[in-house]
Amino acid sequence: MESDPPDSRKRPLETPTEASSTKRTNTGEEGEYFLKVLIPSYAAGSIIGKGGQTIVQLQKETGATIKLSKSKDFYPGTTERVCLIQGTVEALNGVHDFIAEKVREMPQSTQKTEPVSILQPQTTVNPDRVKQAKLIVPNSTAGLIIGKGGATVKAVMEQSGAWVQLSQKPEGINLQERVVTISGEPEQNRKAVEIIVQKIQEDPQSSSCLNISYSNITGPVANSNPTGSPYANSTEVMPAAAAAAAATASSLSGNDLLAITSALNTLASYGYNTNSLGLGLNPAAASGVLAAVAANANPAAAAAANLLLAEGAKEIVEIAVPENLVGAILGKGGKTLVEYQELTGARIQISKKGEFIPGTRNRKVTITGSQAATQAAQYLISQRITYEQGVRATNPQKVG
Repeated sequence: MESDPPDSRKRPLETPTEASSTKRTNTGEEGEYFLKVLIPSYAAGSIIGKGGQTIVQLQKETGATIKLSKSKDFYPGTTERVCLIQGTVEALNGVHDFIAEKVREMPQSTQKTEPVSILQPQTTVNPDRVKQAKLIVPNSTAGLIIGKGGATVKAVMEQSGAWVQLSQKPEGINLQERVVTISGEPEQNRKAVEIIVQKIQEDPQSSSCLNISYSNITGPVANSNPTGSPYANSTEVMPAAAAAAAATASSLSGNDLLAITSALNTLASYGYNTNSLGLGLNPAAASGVLAAVAANANPAAAAAANLLLAEGAKEIVEIAVPENLVGAILGKGGKTLVEYQELTGARIQISKKGEFIPGTRNRKVTITGSQAATQAAQYLISQRITYEQGVRATNPQKVG
């Protein structure tokens, strides 16, 4: 039922004038389209308003119908709710302008890294999120946004001044949807969203994925980040990845984390289910954190920690990184890349200069290691690229 277009059977927040038609065309009612947006949980309350007053008023003013996933029903791998907007092109843009304004109002407390968030990092918010818009579009619309050889997405960036990236496309299997991340100043993002809404208007299949809940989706789902795996991270593996990335910068000392993860590993070795402790760390994930902390403290200890994972099957993950962002991963003299390898225990290789993934200007990054190690490395690379894009969005002169 979630995949059906909104109709008069289930429109709890609509205005009476919107309820009259149950006509189903591929654009909803005549001249109406659908826009699916990710909303950080910190912004949802101010969008809904007390007793739903704000969202009702927004629907009256724009003529749009707005549906929001339930308070704990997040898009996979995130703490973001899914919002489906139905209306005219003007209505879609108007509602998104309002949402973007609320996303920019991140509370200060959300940006702080509390000690517990190292073990449950999915509750923290990347400070760069205020400069981003995230849209979920059907695969068919994604193709129109990218254009032949990436020509259209390049034009969108040139016209708007924003960075526009789509989640990675997996080889072989086709995902039903892709996530579009737009980064820049408010006006730049607004222009980019308007152009993408035009592409939604052009796509006959743009209303093919109208679900707002992903809790019953069994197949793979697109990653909410433009880098890393094409697929959304499972909530079980993600904590280890983020913990590995944040271990050195956390308010918990390395010794504290080492003690916690050693204890978890000991419990796991006796057959206890460490997930029941509410930490969200499975034994492999705990080992990943241990490896990361040990790498910071003692390379020899890191090698020993990685032996904990040696029995597990090695996996190879390939990701695409735009040519102009490869330098951010390499660092000066390759220092950043070396640090990432030491921190995660994964092996990271980047294709040679000029060797691109066919049909793109992206270099191939190959990550080899245990599941925890490859997840951690992907997370670090993704965070580094997101940070670099934020820097460039605020300082367009910085290139390369």
